[in-house]
Amino acid sequence: MTTTTVEGLVPRMKQICGAANVITDPLELRTYECDGLTSHRSVPALVVLPATAGEVAAVVTECARAGVPFVARGSGTGLSGGALPHQDGVLVVMSRMRKIVEIEPVSRRAVV
Repeated sequence: MTTTTVEGLVPRMKQICGAANVITDPLELRTYECDGLTSHRSVPALVVLPATAGEVAAVVTECARAGVPFVARGSGTGLSGGALPHQDGVLVVMSRMRKIVEIEPVSRRAVV
């Protein structure tokens, strides 16, 4: 494992998720500084919005390889602060992953 700055990950994240799904603009990054618990805030260094499980795996692999912290987040409606980003890390936002794969009503299980 090597330690890389987040800026060094940007080109690879754009390859993985597409340039439109990688946020580096400081004003846009502020959108992701907290979840529904607004009393705790931390602006992430980078936000990526993968669309598939494969993209998520590739993003996490790159972060781990580079020694860059990452936090996974849904739509940011939580009230616990559980999706608070790391200021020197990558916030992996899952909101583009909206496909229903399977629903099992009897067991009350959904794969999305």
